Amino acid sequence: MTFQLSSAFAIAFILALVRASTWVIICPPFSNSAIPVMAKIGIALALAFNMAHTVQHYALPSSDVGILTQVVVQALVGFVLGFVVLLFVSAVTAAGSLIDLFSGMNLPAAIDPLSLQQTPIIGQFFNMICMALIFTSGADLVIVNGFLRSFSAIGTSLPAVSSGGLANVLTGDLTTFFAAAVEIAAPVIAVLFVTQVVLALLAKAAPQINVFVFGFPLQITMALLGVGLALVALPADVVNLVGRATSQLYGG
Repeated sequence: MTFQLSSAFAIAFILALVRASTWVIICPPFSNSAIPVMAKIGIALALAFNMAHTVQHYALPSSDVGILTQVVVQALVGFVLGFVVLLFVSAVTAAGSLIDLFSGMNLPAAIDPLSLQQTPIIGQFFNMICMALIFTSGADLVIVNGFLRSFSAIGTSLPAVSSGGLANVLTGDLTTFFAAAVEIAAPVIAVLFVTQVVLALLAKAAPQINVFVFGFPLQITMALLGVGLALVALPADVVNLVGRATSQLYGG
């Protein structure tokens, strides 16, 4: 039994592996440190081997300079694909951070064990919930499927993507990021704002009441109730954000 490895397949596998490796490093939920490094390597190898059969039929470089150039291009493509998904998914964590800010629970930021970044308590909680929802809702399969479709959408190069077009895409994604974060946190922020208005009216109507002693636990209680209600809509928000990220960038 013999196994012949063509040069086209080898080049295609290397290029696909570079794109997949860069994508896995930055794209959630696979970029989380909770996932072992060997598992990430296995995911990248599996994706690259799966797409090498398709990529080998594209116009591949034959010179050393061309191959090195394509390696850089694939690393850039994988970074952009993963960064857009990361930006959309991070809107959930940003929404939790906004709730932290408006609730008055400005505790020292703790180290998030998943992203290894300093995140406020509620923001860290929202991040964990988001990662769990991505796996349980099947959004991880949508992300992987979108990445695989990127080979058909843009091939192994970026002939139709200019720096201006890429800047417009990233600028629009940043706008969507802030809008989504505010949209997710808006119900809780509205409840906290009404609570503060009620406390202000109470302090004006009954000056003898110590509003600071009474208002702080009330505001925390309303914040926790609002977070509990926000969690009900969070699964739909996560699926929507993942769908928008994949359909926008991968053309699906």
